[in-house]
Amino acid sequence: MTASVERRGSRARVLRGGILLGFAALVAKLFAAGQMSRYMAPALDPLTALTGVALGVMGAMEIAGSRRRERGHGHSSEPFEQLLTYVLVLLPLGLGLVLIPRALGPGALGGESVARLLLAYAPDPTPSQRARPPAPSRPVADTADLLRLLREAGMAGAGQRVRATGLAVRAGGLGADEFALLRYAIAHCVADARPLALLVSAPDTREVTWDRWVEVEGVLAVSERDGTSLVTIAADRVRPVPEPAEPYLGSAF
Repeated sequence: MTASVERRGSRARVLRGGILLGFAALVAKLFAAGQMSRYMAPALDPLTALTGVALGVMGAMEIAGSRRRERGHGHSSEPFEQLLTYVLVLLPLGLGLVLIPRALGPGALGGESVARLLLAYAPDPTPSQRARPPAPSRPVADTADLLRLLREAGMAGAGQRVRATGLAVRAGGLGADEFALLRYAIAHCVADARPLALLVSAPDTREVTWDRWVEVEGVLAVSERDGTSLVTIAADRVRPVPEPAEPYLGSAF
């Protein structure tokens, strides 16, 4: 009986070690494929890598320990409970190793109106802000640069040439020549993702593929809507682009 218990305990330790090594391999795979940014903010990469190393060490120690004779009596749970536990652990591990992760899309809004997410200028800009559009501190080459310009200049940035990328999304209440450019911002991981949207005015939206990534080039403008001054890109070019390597914005927008 003791030998049988020891064999079961040894097999359990090997299985636990294999699971830990599997999660370490998942972390390594996400880094090697450049997919970790689909889950975690890049600032956490060192900590995430350290976690992967720790999982690998723990897995190796479990497997090495399975060869040692254990003293005492093991407390085994019911076979069904053990099976269910392993299935619940192995299922996300297997999916993570096989599937290619995608960034959050419109489906993550949970039915929230995109029109309510449209970014607006701060109210009541001063006359001096309207009169002296400052030059941006760096070229506005992407959405993060555009948000930086808005923080620095506010409505005075209207008229600047800008470029932004995001998901082209239809929204109720917008005109036939308008759509929303949707992005998500994260502080640590996708669990704390916050959506934001920019209003885009384009001369022709018939060629726009909805719910796909696009790059918009145009001029920063203002659209008055129900007493609110919406941040608007008056686009002269909209073209499809692949999902970027880092699809999420930082939290400070």
